[in-house]
Amino acid sequence: MAQTQQTLVPNGNEIERIVVSATGFEQKLAEAPASISVITQEDLHARSFITLLDAVQFQEGIDIGTTRDKTGQGTVSMRGLTGEYTLLLIDGIRMNNHGDIYPNNFGGNAFGHVPPVEAIERIEVIRGPASTLYGADALGGVINVITRKRSDEWMGAINFGRSLETDDQYGDDITTDFFAQGPLIKDLLALGVRGSVYERQASSPEFEPAVDPNGELHIRELGFGAGGKTVDSDSEQLGFTLYYTPSENHSFKLDYDNSNQSYDNTPTYNMDTGEVSYPLGTKDNIDALWQDSRGVVMPRAGYAEDQEFKREWWSLSHNGDWNGFTSMFAISHVDTSNDGRTLPLSVAERLLLQQMYDGTGDYTGLTEDERRALAEDTFLPRPKRPLESSQYTIDARLDIPLSGLAGEHNLVLGGQVIDGELNDGVFGLEDSQAGGVQEQKMWSLFAEDNWSPNDYLTITAGVRYDEHDVFGGQTSPRLYAVYTISNNWTVKGGVSTGYKTPNTTDLYDGITGFGGQGTSPFAGNPELEPETSVNGEIAAYWNHDEGHSFNVTYFNTRFDDKIARGDTVYSCNVTGGVRPCVNLGDYDQLGYTTYSQQINIDEVDIQGVEVAGRWQMSSQWFITANYTWTDSEQKSGPQEGEPLTNTAEHMANITLNWEWTDDFNMYLQSQIRSDRYRGWDSTLEQPLYYKNYELLVLGARYRINENVTVNARVNNLLDEDFTTYTTEYNDLNGDGSYEYLTGRGVVSEVVFLDDYNIKDRARNLWVGVNVRF
Repeated sequence: MAQTQQTLVPNGNEIERIVVSATGFEQKLAEAPASISVITQEDLHARSFITLLDAVQFQEGIDIGTTRDKTGQGTVSMRGLTGEYTLLLIDGIRMNNHGDIYPNNFGGNAFGHVPPVEAIERIEVIRGPASTLYGADALGGVINVITRKRSDEWMGAINFGRSLETDDQYGDDITTDFFAQGPLIKDLLALGVRGSVYERQASSPEFEPAVDPNGELHIRELGFGAGGKTVDSDSEQLGFTLYYTPSENHSFKLDYDNSNQSYDNTPTYNMDTGEVSYPLGTKDNIDALWQDSRGVVMPRAGYAEDQEFKREWWSLSHNGDWNGFTSMFAISHVDTSNDGRTLPLSVAERLLLQQMYDGTGDYTGLTEDERRALAEDTFLPRPKRPLESSQYTIDARLDIPLSGLAGEHNLVLGGQVIDGELNDGVFGLEDSQAGGVQEQKMWSLFAEDNWSPNDYLTITAGVRYDEHDVFGGQTSPRLYAVYTISNNWTVKGGVSTGYKTPNTTDLYDGITGFGGQGTSPFAGNPELEPETSVNGEIAAYWNHDEGHSFNVTYFNTRFDDKIARGDTVYSCNVTGGVRPCVNLGDYDQLGYTTYSQQINIDEVDIQGVEVAGRWQMSSQWFITANYTWTDSEQKSGPQEGEPLTNTAEHMANITLNWEWTDDFNMYLQSQIRSDRYRGWDSTLEQPLYYKNYELLVLGARYRINENVTVNARVNNLLDEDFTTYTTEYNDLNGDGSYEYLTGRGVVSEVVFLDDYNIKDRARNLWVGVNVRF
């Protein structure tokens, strides 16, 4: 919602950062009523980041190591809550999809559609719930990517970058991005353009073979995504901003952005085993359709040869100064699509395929080759599965400063209207009518007052009311106080709330997707309620005129009504429509009469401490460091008493910086993660943790002249190997050998346990060149 602007205020030897995401108007970072980190444009250039995850991963409270999807992309976890609870904004415009258009483990793409680095002014990160200002989805935190503002003269830059891998099992990354802006009509009309191209070559790391007690080798293959393998991919982004300033007090802005990610799903052939594998999902073919389990056909389908993820958005906004108060009004549209998916076979098609497979009915007497050929002609190619999330949003806000009412006030009033729809080709398959649409409509009003009774104290109190067309109203209050003890010391704390609406996919009363490569139907639950959280925190900030700084925050979050799998319930056809039941529709003809649907079941308590600081050792040397301790406990549900899976209890980031001259600097960066919870061992009755690790990055930046700068860094400096694992051998049948089996429901005598939950790359060199004009 917030329209943003950066102001840098000199303060001794340090730069005091101004933020707006916490309240909607400008404030000093230490005085903002929230826990906020800022990644400045200088930070972005000094480290030569490639993705949004690269840019935010070294901030306190941030973890990008919880998961990787099939394409190798991760998400941003804040204070123990996974990426789905993080709200992503670009210049205050919501980018989150209201439905699941990345099913079957492609969710990392949600963080992949951001402007190129050269177009970004700064990134503001709010840790903790912020639904009072931003509404739904701001349950775990907010990332606001703020682009550059209008320039009165033409300027621009181009970036080129490439990684060089020391291990040929990993592919290189190649990036190019540009940004240019300037006036078309002086003081009236200006234009900014931006674009980027990101090529990622395939990576195919391999495990070392395991040797059992009998000396027999067991070959294990890495999987895609979290397993370390990635396919060839290309990402392109192009956008522009048009600025219209008819007067000093009024300005209009039109933004447009289009981005596209493409992933290669070409199957591979193993010469040794003769097996064909599909990296992202089974590409439609007759061999995949012509399969059975105990005589029942299990046709695998649902993926095309290429997977494409597209996002197109635009916004039109007005900012006005009305001689006493200011206003913002914006209308935006975000359209995100997932191309490359196809429709699994419907119930009628599967029943027909069963006849072909069995050689019954009209297919009696035909040979198997003849029946296969008929099946191929009948069912292939598969129809495209539409997957598109579309959303219109209207934002309005008034900022009203008031004086003489027991101090100074800055009153913020606003509202929001959201009108979205999700088109998913599997909606309606429960009634054999593919291609349904699920809508989401919301409106909200909010008010917040920032009251300063004196020069030292500011109290922020706000409340937001959201009305959803399915589950009704939700109220989100917050109360926060900031007290400035002196020029160097500030203490602050308060309580904030957040909530996340169930996505429109989970609310659909019918088929919502498939597992098992299109064989096993999933279904939604229209009785879901929002997930909610309440966060309390207290913090102290210290800044010194010589450039030193320190801050510490204690936080405690109560997460209620977490959506998770519940107990198995019967199909509504079985119960006669009496709830609880799940609407599997026609699929009960195939034997699907029960399902473990999503319900509001879990409660989680999370507490932690965030510490960050900077020590200016000399005019050339300084250290920045942060540490996060996160302690989580699930209070209900099937994992009651356990921490949140994949959450690291301890995280630390330390950077030693050397600014030799204005033109040359170097840094050594350390990232430490420990006690990442992986699950509970029911046999040993003890928790399991992934192995601790420390990653080092050595980087340098050299400005050749005022137009050309070269960046270089060595990632994973010590060449940490993330493909290691341990092996358990169990002679279950007593025959003296150890058989390795894979597949659903099988029990293997050889069990592999990965040391790390994600497989980062081996040592590699990144080199980038920035040219300004």
